[in-house]
Amino acid sequence: MVVPATSRKMLLSRRTAAFLLGSCLVGPAEVFASNRPLTDEIVARSQLSTGDLARLSNVFAKARRGEPITLGVIGGSITVGAFATTAQNSYSGRLLAWWRERFPRCDIKLINAGLGGTGSMYGALRAQKDLLSNLPDFVVVEFAVNDNWTDAEAFEGLVRQILDQPNFPAVLLLFMMWEKGGNDQEMQAKVGAHYRLPMVSFRDALWPEMAAGHLKWSDCIVDDVHPTDAGHAAAARFITTMCDTALNAALAGKSGTISPLPPPLYSAAFQHVGWRDATELDPIENQGWRRVVDDKNVPAWDCPRAAGRVSFDWSGSGIVVVFAEPPGDLRRIQFCIDGAAFQTLDALKQPKRQLFVLARNLAPGRHTVELACANDEGASNAAATVRLLGIASIGVTDDQR
Repeated sequence: MVVPATSRKMLLSRRTAAFLLGSCLVGPAEVFASNRPLTDEIVARSQLSTGDLARLSNVFAKARRGEPITLGVIGGSITVGAFATTAQNSYSGRLLAWWRERFPRCDIKLINAGLGGTGSMYGALRAQKDLLSNLPDFVVVEFAVNDNWTDAEAFEGLVRQILDQPNFPAVLLLFMMWEKGGNDQEMQAKVGAHYRLPMVSFRDALWPEMAAGHLKWSDCIVDDVHPTDAGHAAAARFITTMCDTALNAALAGKSGTISPLPPPLYSAAFQHVGWRDATELDPIENQGWRRVVDDKNVPAWDCPRAAGRVSFDWSGSGIVVVFAEPPGDLRRIQFCIDGAAFQTLDALKQPKRQLFVLARNLAPGRHTVELACANDEGASNAAATVRLLGIASIGVTDDQR
């Protein structure tokens, strides 16, 4: 886990907790704490694009036959369910309830691949293990409040990984928001439009109401980003409204056929990844780095103050390193690829976070990476610690897997 999801819960008012989710719960009345209903106009604004509903219609056809259905969600702490009073009150819990109500004869399960504090780049690295190994039929992707302008390739790679599965799963993009209606919807919606994905926007639905003074921020959001129970219920309503559109199309015989995967909009590098955590990394050379396990049983390669270089091999056309936490000083961590000159992380011009793309667009094949930490005598032991959780190869070909 790169950043553990927050587990703190907020006690909501009875009126807020009673915010209802349409047909998924007990009735049509939907009221926020400020006594503002979730109107048809608000819900309509959430339906950013229906895209191509053929994949989702196929899932509904499978459900109507009574076959087992696996739902999947992948995203950050919102998807984990942070600040929902119960798992059932999170957007994913309400989505599961909607499917089970619609198809009571089906065995329907949910795979929650949310991980707090992470974006689509780490999502792309762990998607196979945490999500796709369960063969989901329908996946909601929620990273609009965790990504930034540098993540288009990674976001597209995650989407392509899901769409390229042999069971042709459906994908829906969910765009939540942070303070003042911000998110990375613009970048992600371009990818969604390229692949003709259904897209729903919590931001487009609710921010106009807040800007006009019809809704309070606290009606929907606990802090600066995490939904209340009412916010989770609204997000679920927006998703299930799109599901209703697809179900109606399927019942009317208007679902169409599944289109082949188009060429990449940006890159397919993050579609083909190879992830190795610290337990799977065996150094080619090592000058004092230690493999350790923290108090949460997370393995890492630790760089003590007196350590020198450590090197690993990898295959692909690019490499991503994942640290336990954002380095305190990007200039301290040095790296080189295939014996070239050493660089520091600050030269990469990437956001300061746990993940860094050290190289891309190299010739596909086997490469080496060396890491070293410059000694900082003025730093505390905690500040000086650098812990490598793992490395990921991107642009991996089939014969390199």
